[in-house]
Amino acid sequence: MILVMMSSLGFSIGPTLAKYAYDAGANPLGVMTTRFTIASLFMLLVRQVMLRGAPIPKPGLMLEMFAVGALGITTVSFTYFLAIETIDTGLAIVIWYCNPLVVVFLYWIFYKRRPSRNINISLFFTITGIAITTGQVKGGSNGAIALVLISAFLFALYLLGLANVLKKIDLLSGVTFINVGAMLGYWLVSATLPFGLTVEFPANVASWSYIAAFGLFGTVVPFMFSFAGMKRVGPSLLSVITTIEPVLAIIMGIIFLGEPVTTQRVIGATFVIGALIALTLLENRDEAKVQA
Repeated sequence: MILVMMSSLGFSIGPTLAKYAYDAGANPLGVMTTRFTIASLFMLLVRQVMLRGAPIPKPGLMLEMFAVGALGITTVSFTYFLAIETIDTGLAIVIWYCNPLVVVFLYWIFYKRRPSRNINISLFFTITGIAITTGQVKGGSNGAIALVLISAFLFALYLLGLANVLKKIDLLSGVTFINVGAMLGYWLVSATLPFGLTVEFPANVASWSYIAAFGLFGTVVPFMFSFAGMKRVGPSLLSVITTIEPVLAIIMGIIFLGEPVTTQRVIGATFVIGALIALTLLENRDEAKVQA
């Protein structure tokens, strides 16, 4: 449980480090390109040490992992971190946690899995919490809200692709090469700059320090903690524990970014996080009854 909570802590510091890097002169595209370059190089080193002698995946599987990383992680992370340029990190992560709602509907559409009563109840409270939270965002930031919602939708699609890829390869290799795919995706965007995008890479010690910390402590280390924790507690308990991530992200924003605490914000986050925890516990209880 401690390993999983350390993983959530690592992921939750990412938005704060990104904001600091923005203030130091880099922009979202420059931050994310550098972040995934540092993370990918380090994870390749970790894989080489931990899986010494393991063969490189076949070209077809490698391309599949690169595609998941480039089309999944790149689009999900860029839209989210572009959004937090203009809205608080705590608000963004609460809104982003609508992604379970998207996953449910995608499974309903593609796999004909009708949502259970537990899921419907949980989604009702999740939507309520998100509605309360979005009321805290200024009207001029509606575009940022849209970016967060797009990120959540793309994340749900990414999960479907990720689940398919990880069936074919060990977890460490899969995550390593998917991150490499994300790095390649960002470098492609940085080289072509579509849609009028601009890129500002770190140009001073401060911005390099924040992004290096983001790449290592906000990307690689949380992945490692997450894998180690999953081996010990399993995916079900892990999913419950990781709902602490929005809480930690809000706390980080309050402490390090001076983001305000309001009753409305607390209520909205409580609805979302409580609904996710309740859903997992209820589903596990029903599954245990069926097995009994």
